[in-house]
Amino acid sequence: MATSVLKSKITKRSQTTLPRAVKNALHVGPGDELGYAIDGDEVRLVNVANETHEDPLVTRFLEFLADDAQARPQILTPFPPALLARMLELAAGVVIDHDSDIIGDTVL
Repeated sequence: MATSVLKSKITKRSQTTLPRAVKNALHVGPGDELGYAIDGDEVRLVNVANETHEDPLVTRFLEFLADDAQARPQILTPFPPALLARMLELAAGVVIDHDSDIIGDTVL
């Protein structure tokens, strides 16, 4: 299958418009979520609804933690209630708008 390269300019706010052919290929529209599969200097745009994204390193780490916790349950300690109370106190009234623009540099 031949690879097509479609161009799209990036705005000052690091935004771009998806070409119609890309939207059609991914079967996405307004409100849908996209993902970026990064492999070195190559990036693949994906429809998140159609993909499962597992980070093999994170998966192996979580498996390690689960195995360790099962083998040595004595290492597990309850979350300190005072720390939870302090976290809730600090986060009280904080509103996060997940649809707002990202301001400043973003490093992945």
